[in-house]
Amino acid sequence: MRPEQESPLLRSRRVWFGFAISLVFLILFLARTDFGEIRDAFREANYVIAFASLPVYFAGIVVRTMRWQFLLRPVAKVSIARLYPVVIIGLMANNLIPARAGELVRAYILGERERVSKAAALGTIAVDRLFDGLALIPMLVIIALLAGGREEFTADLYVTTFTVDFIGLAVLMAVLFGVALAILAVLAFSQAWQQRFDTLILALTPARFHASVEGLSDSFFSGLRSLRSPFDMGMALLLSVVSWLLEATMYYIVGIAFDIDVGFQHFLLATAGANLAIAVLASQGGIGPFEFVTKQTFIAAGVASSAATAYAIGLHALVLLPVIVLGLYYLGTMGLSLGEMFRRSTTDPATTAEPAPQTNMQDSE
Repeated sequence: MRPEQESPLLRSRRVWFGFAISLVFLILFLARTDFGEIRDAFREANYVIAFASLPVYFAGIVVRTMRWQFLLRPVAKVSIARLYPVVIIGLMANNLIPARAGELVRAYILGERERVSKAAALGTIAVDRLFDGLALIPMLVIIALLAGGREEFTADLYVTTFTVDFIGLAVLMAVLFGVALAILAVLAFSQAWQQRFDTLILALTPARFHASVEGLSDSFFSGLRSLRSPFDMGMALLLSVVSWLLEATMYYIVGIAFDIDVGFQHFLLATAGANLAIAVLASQGGIGPFEFVTKQTFIAAGVASSAATAYAIGLHALVLLPVIVLGLYYLGTMGLSLGEMFRRSTTDPATTAEPAPQTNMQDSE
């Protein structure tokens, strides 16, 4: 295959970097694993119960869609039925492409379908993702305390071991998300800082692109308007908590299927810890970091290593595969392939402040 014929996915450095992250954490995840016991755990699992968890998981995605709809209101009024396929496609892309590229895909699809500025859509998505952290970080702290004080687990790296303290992880994540929230809030409220941001972007952009970049910042700032509304922020936070509680309930149901006999608080802890980990360690679908943190969380709760390993693999498969299948279906109804979607969204996710000209994209409705 000649270089010009290669898939844009395979030429992307972020894809290979994501593979490297996954490989490292999968090695850690499978350290000193008894594969025979894992096979037995899968053989004894109740798959009827496991698959019964999927409606709960997709209900959580509906709630996330409702949250995004609230945050989009200053930009555009879009129905849940129209937004839901866009959210699924974004999640599907995040599962297949690292570095949260699914957020670019989501902005691109929304801009094309609903004729809104992709830059403004990206601004709302930045706020949308921020509320995940605002819900998960307190959950991590509170549940870690309820689960037994300063809950921690020991990671075995063959040549050495180290201890991860969930409270310490929560503090680190709180700092990162707090900085992000402060930056977005300043940009949402202060015209002076918006102008400084414009100046910085233009200084970092080659002169030949200035005409395209002009106006993008204003569109992006319009996507941050929801931060000015206490009601919208309150609703977004409430919906964030509800969506993560539904996801934790899905984890709990899968735990029953794999005979994981621990309290619900440990499933809340795994939900917060694993999802915060994959927010920082941007591998495809969080493969590697998700399994590692989930496994170690339940080992710390007293679950046998083989059972925790099988549970982490089964759970992540149920989280990833149905969304990938449904996302590819929705993408196909719009007349796009995954490679074409990646190329378009990463080369032109928000290259104009106005809606792009109509393409041959078909509605999935």
